Amino acid sequence: MDDLEKKIPVLCVGPKGSGKTTLLKKLQEAEGIDYTYSPVPTIGTNIYDINYVNKQGKKQVLSIREIGGEMVTLWNNYLEGVEKFILVLSKMDAAYRQMRNEALLMLQHSRLCSELANAPALLEASPLTNIGIDALRAFLGDARKVDA
Repeated sequence: MDDLEKKIPVLCVGPKGSGKTTLLKKLQEAEGIDYTYSPVPTIGTNIYDINYVNKQGKKQVLSIREIGGEMVTLWNNYLEGVEKFILVLSKMDAAYRQMRNEALLMLQHSRLCSELANAPALLEASPLTNIGIDALRAFLGDARKVDA
C-alpha cells in the first residue's frame, strides 16, 4: 500500500463464546456471517488486519488482536501500545441477568469517563443483524473500507 499511515493497534476481548470472532469476521466483510455461522473457539490470540481509507485520504490498517475468552487473566499483558479497545459482551438469555450486566457496564463506563482523559465510547453492534456495524467501523477506522 502506498501512502500508508501507521497501523492502529486494537485489542478485542470478551468472555468465552461472546462473539468476538464473529464480530471481527463481520468487520472484515467475510462471507456467510449469519445465524448459521459457528466459528471454532479462539485458543490464544488471532490478529485481523482491516484496511481503510482515513479522513485524510490515506490508506489505514487496523490491526485487531483478539484474545481468547479463556485467557481473561492475561488480558492486561496485551494492553501496551493499544490505541482502541473492543469489549464484546453477548446478549444474555435471561432478562434479569441482561439488565444486571448492562447496569454494571453502565456503572463501569461512568467511572471510566470520569477517570480517563479520553472517555470510552459505548457502542452496540450485532454481526448477525448488521445493527451498529457501520457505527463501529466509523469509530474504529473513522473511514470507509477499501480492498487490500
